[in-house]
Amino acid sequence: MDYQNPVVSLPFSGNYNYNSGAVANVGSNGNFWSATSNSGPNAYNLNFNSNNLNPQNNNSKGNGRTVRCVAQ
Repeated sequence: MDYQNPVVSLPFSGNYNYNSGAVANVGSNGNFWSATSNSGPNAYNLNFNSNNLNPQNNNSKGNGRTVRCVAQ
């Protein structure tokens, strides 16, 4: 591992939807919680797919998002 230039790999992990109870978007979207909470029932999360990157996505805390880093 190159400790001077670390690489973090984030998979297209999908998300859990608390309304439907379904896991969705696995393999097409990546969703990772931020440490920054937002107002009320929401929190920021990083959301990305092959075309877009949204570093300040805002979703209900009831929706499941991944909290992990994968070293390559």
